[in-house]
Amino acid sequence: MKQKLDASVGIVVAGLVLAIGSRLITWWPGVILGAAMAAGVLVSAALRRRS
Repeated sequence: MKQKLDASVGIVVAGLVLAIGSRLITWWPGVILGAAMAAGVLVSAALRRRS
């Protein structure tokens, strides 16, 4: 479980870095992709905890 959690945290961090970095250089597809990566992992984790 620890490795799965580390992977999830890594994907969220990578998504946020991509979104923020892309926003700084005004590359909107990167902002959308980064936000989608972070949101996808967070939503799937929330759904797993709920069930």
